[in-house]
Amino acid sequence: MKIFKITFLIIAFICFTFSCSKSENKTSGPDDDLAQQQNETENKIIPISDIESGIRIAGATKKTGTPPSPNSKLDFQINTNKQEAFQEAGFDITFSSLDNIKGAYVLFQDSDGNKLDKYLEVPVSALDGKKDSENNIKTSKKHRKKSIQNRGLTGNDFEIDVDFDNIPAGTFCYEICIYDADNNISAIQNICVKVEAWGGNSEIVGEWIFDRSDDDSEENDTTEINCENGDTITVNYDSEDNEIWVLVLNANGTYYETYKGSVRYLDYETTQANCSASYNKEEDIDEKYSGNWAYNEDKKTLTIIDFKYENFLDASENETYTDGSVYFDGNNTTAKVISSELVIVDSFDEGSETFSDTYIFKRK
Repeated sequence: MKIFKITFLIIAFICFTFSCSKSENKTSGPDDDLAQQQNETENKIIPISDIESGIRIAGATKKTGTPPSPNSKLDFQINTNKQEAFQEAGFDITFSSLDNIKGAYVLFQDSDGNKLDKYLEVPVSALDGKKDSENNIKTSKKHRKKSIQNRGLTGNDFEIDVDFDNIPAGTFCYEICIYDADNNISAIQNICVKVEAWGGNSEIVGEWIFDRSDDDSEENDTTEINCENGDTITVNYDSEDNEIWVLVLNANGTYYETYKGSVRYLDYETTQANCSASYNKEEDIDEKYSGNWAYNEDKKTLTIIDFKYENFLDASENETYTDGSVYFDGNNTTAKVISSELVIVDSFDEGSETFSDTYIFKRK
């Protein structure tokens, strides 16, 4: 009997210890139920009335009825039948054609197939064609990253910027075809869209401070300079970078990040003239970006969209982005917590090559 009691006490002690240890190691933070509720809203069918009042395309003309019937004589390539979009920010329709097109017809409908009684005629002047590469010096790590994004379009690619007004999370669809000056009309493509809820992953919620990046990221902190003497040199964008980068992902889907510290930026003109890296005097930095984030639980991808920029040292540079400005693009960006660190991997195309940058944050 004494042996049984001792054995029982040992087992009870082990169970109690394990229970306490498990409880103590459980991460504090938003309830997983909130993220699940956010994700569930994405499966709702967006009412046709919301679609009619809440979707707009700048430069498009609204016409009654349905688009003219296609004769399928135009080359029309669109590489997906599913897309994701974001509240307030909308989405882009990207397609390509080898023909000399005049524009596109777009007809929106709900996920049950109920179509609007009006369609949009989008002239080619309202389409974004090939985007030129830029090599601008920016003011932060984020901006330097953004300066090398969005270079995937070629001369045969086109993009329609679709904006939202009060469109909730949920699903809808649209039909699209293109036309030319001779009234040729391509085959119709039917695409369905999921509007992501803000938030959607309790694991990555928190206040994070940038710790390090991988080799690709470090390489993207450099640029090539064509010197006046004909030589070419590779130099860093900045010298003595003392920025502190803090990223905050809130459980409700809002986000902000700050950059504070000082940095010395590259002096292009002097560097070109002397063919040797030269930097301006040290400048202070105190800026903040804010907006929303969304997590695609199926693809495990992260999208962050800016809606506001604040420069606390020069308020004249403050900006508001009414339709949002994509920071991290969910088509190219994954995020997960590994060994208590937030790891964001961002991929992008540079010419014919694909690069991946890894940004690693620790909890603040």
